[in-house]
Amino acid sequence: LSSCKEDDPAPLKAETQAILLAGQKGSSKSWKLSTASYQEGSGASTELNLDVCILDNIYLFTNNDDQTYKATEGATSCEPTDPNVVEAGHWTFTINGEILIVLPDEVTYSSSALFSFLTYPSEIVTLTDSGMTLKMNVVDTSTSYSYTLTFVKI
Repeated sequence: LSSCKEDDPAPLKAETQAILLAGQKGSSKSWKLSTASYQEGSGASTELNLDVCILDNIYLFTNNDDQTYKATEGATSCEPTDPNVVEAGHWTFTINGEILIVLPDEVTYSSSALFSFLTYPSEIVTLTDSGMTLKMNVVDTSTSYSYTLTFVKI
């Protein structure tokens, strides 16, 4: 008698994206925001001039069962009273891996918190082992806004 072993199914796109974002199961990856821009309606994209106290924050994404993230102050704090952890919570991808959802549940209301204020699903523009660009689309009454955030792995 012989038997055939069925090959393992291909991983879901969400699983491969999770590895790029946070590493293999049980691992973590750290990221820093490098640039940000916004666009109102169909107008031109405008680069946001972000303070170094935001650009040096560290976003740690962990590929654990809870899929957690934590943003900590970098070397420069925006306010002397800001805590080291400026926000924390959970992340997930849609099953097709095209949308990243970051859900903060520990919010400090620090001026350097990012996902606590931009609580919108993020379209994955690019996600590689070393870089990530997210796009958040927001509709406020009759005006649409788009925020583009680019991160580098550290």
